[in-house]
Amino acid sequence: MPNLPTSRDALYEVGRTATIAHTITAEDVQKFAELTGDDNPLHVSREFAEKTSFKGVVAHGMLSASFISTIIGKKLPGEGALWLSQNLEFLLPVRIGDTLEIAGTVTAFSPSQRILDLQIQITNQHRQTVLTGTSRVKVLETEEAAPQTSSATAAKVALVTGASRGIGAATARRLARDGYAVIINYRSDAESAERLVADIAQDQGNAFACQADLLDTAALDRMLRTARERFGPITALVNNASGKIVNRAFAETTNEDLAREMEMHYFAPLRIIHRVLPDFLAAGRGAVVNVGSIYADATPPPQLLGYAAAKAALASATRSLAVEHGPRGIRFNTVAPGMTDTRLISEVPEKARLLSKMQTPLRRLAAPEDVANSVAFLLSDDAAHITGETLRVCGGLVML
Repeated sequence: MPNLPTSRDALYEVGRTATIAHTITAEDVQKFAELTGDDNPLHVSREFAEKTSFKGVVAHGMLSASFISTIIGKKLPGEGALWLSQNLEFLLPVRIGDTLEIAGTVTAFSPSQRILDLQIQITNQHRQTVLTGTSRVKVLETEEAAPQTSSATAAKVALVTGASRGIGAATARRLARDGYAVIINYRSDAESAERLVADIAQDQGNAFACQADLLDTAALDRMLRTARERFGPITALVNNASGKIVNRAFAETTNEDLAREMEMHYFAPLRIIHRVLPDFLAAGRGAVVNVGSIYADATPPPQLLGYAAAKAALASATRSLAVEHGPRGIRFNTVAPGMTDTRLISEVPEKARLLSKMQTPLRRLAAPEDVANSVAFLLSDDAAHITGETLRVCGGLVML
């Protein structure tokens, strides 16, 4: 998946060059000597300098190099730059009266680390290169944009996948109460999805149902196009959709079985994130909550290798995305439910459910609303400084 730069990051594309020019004067040399204390007669005494192999006064090498600071501070990257390191090679002497052109060219930029690499070349009026080097610069960001990220004053649009019932439906209801316009994605249960839309409307909320099999990229694209036409850019995403959880012994597990789990619980969420990320980047804000599982980093039940592995991969991807996109104001978190009282566990033996209750300090299974409330918190401004985290909603069953 390609990296998606912000409009400002586009200023730092590889090959971009900035230049300035300056003519070295005797006053420049004198001021530099006074400021640094370097009054080597080679720089300040014509009589001495003419006796050397240079046959005349030579400007300080660092006087020429100092104009690199002007390139960095005023041109590339400009205001807010922090000069981290510099390599220099002095090739020819610079004389009083020489007109220098100082050029900086971008050779690399890391959006996640905010690090810019520049190739530096300084030439004189004869187009001779007098100095070359490489600069490494930190692109700093100011905090003045923080108030703009408040969801209290901006339109809030949430896409909830797998939202026709269970955790997804509870999340859609909660987000609608919180003022979101909610896109209720469903695969096949249109009746439940439309009933949920009606319930939200009766509660003065705003939602509409949109069918899409998330494994069908064309259907996914149609859903997102329809959603944007209806509500505008998406500001929040809840990856909740899940396939049927099937217990299967490893000896009977095929590559196709594992691929299906990864496709549903890992690749599909990442495809959706990739498609809504431009909305987040354009707005300079956004939040994603991936619904994971406590089985991703705790002891899983037997015969759930594919499901647990896919959820673990999703949790790891969530942290990676949090690191990469945090500087852009976009947050990624995971809610990891324990056993939750939904249709997904309808085939779990009653004995296993009772055992899970007894092992849970709160002595009950999670309700869909328990998970929905946690999702809503992580999407809200109350969690504005939380990213890359996993919030376990399991009644204390897992304590790390």
